[in-house]
Amino acid sequence: MSSTKLGYTSYQARTQWYMNHWGSPESVRGALMEDGRTKLGIMRFAPASTSDRRHWTFGTNGMSERRMPCVAWPHGDPSHRLELIAYANNPCDWISDLLVELAHYPFLHQSVLAVGHTLPVSQKTGNLWSGYLLARPRFEPEEFNPLAIEIGFGSDWVFYAELLGLKADELRVAIEIGGSEFFHKFVAGRRDSLLLDVERNSLLASEK
Repeated sequence: MSSTKLGYTSYQARTQWYMNHWGSPESVRGALMEDGRTKLGIMRFAPASTSDRRHWTFGTNGMSERRMPCVAWPHGDPSHRLELIAYANNPCDWISDLLVELAHYPFLHQSVLAVGHTLPVSQKTGNLWSGYLLARPRFEPEEFNPLAIEIGFGSDWVFYAELLGLKADELRVAIEIGGSEFFHKFVAGRRDSLLLDVERNSLLASEK
């Protein structure tokens, strides 16, 4: 069933899904995917004074328009499409830049991104992190993920993954034991001090 027959586009469906959980976006940055044709939006949502959502929320809208290639390692299920989520203390423009860059990543590398994957990054001035971990969005209810609306992708699912910053020692351990195991051992249950723009001590400190 096409999204046109459903009466809305896949972009509108994802936008409505975000708004159901986060309210109206404070801003939307327009961009393109690596093919120069597929539209990509970075939607930014302000903290909500009427709830305990005191952080800024960023979400991509358009990465899931195409299946990820899943040709090169790491392989994955091409029917599991993906959008990226980030949480921050401030409305940082660099987070939008990062989400655009990472949305391109699996298509440029003919691979896949999924919950549990780690991503090393090149060092840049002011960069807090040596790498990133993709995790289930920590601040969202269970029904948030995956997208539970038919938007014209047939039997494909649209999943969401939160981007967590990793320090160098954390990245080494996450690669060694696996991203999912790292999350369950060091991250699960935490709701503080893990925002993407907040400097923090290593999560491994208590292990030393």
